[in-house]
Amino acid sequence: MPKDDERRKSFWDDKEVTDTGILRRPTKGQPERPGGQSSFPAADSAEIDKKIHEARVLMEQTHQLYQLYFNGVERRTPLEKVKILEGKIQDLQKISVNLTAARFKISQFLTQYTQMKELWERKLRERERK
Repeated sequence: MPKDDERRKSFWDDKEVTDTGILRRPTKGQPERPGGQSSFPAADSAEIDKKIHEARVLMEQTHQLYQLYFNGVERRTPLEKVKILEGKIQDLQKISVNLTAARFKISQFLTQYTQMKELWERKLRERERK
């Protein structure tokens, strides 16, 4: 009779951790995916930094245009820039990131974007009330 440790080891060896953190045994005929790979393309750190930089520059331009609108210089909100920026945001969210530092940079940028978007929406509501 095998020892308890040997049985436990052989039982857990052929399981893998899924993206949700649940242990599961691969089914027959299903290819195994090492490391919980995603269907979205993986990106390296330099590529992620470049995309974040582009989105940050676009966010700053959008913020400046909103400031011009709120100060009465521009007559329209920068809707086109906002649509382009949201497209870049969606691209960042779709990237499969294996590096913790890159994941942190993306989440930090997304937090900053959310704060800016809430600021713009709050100022727009205040302006409509007047």
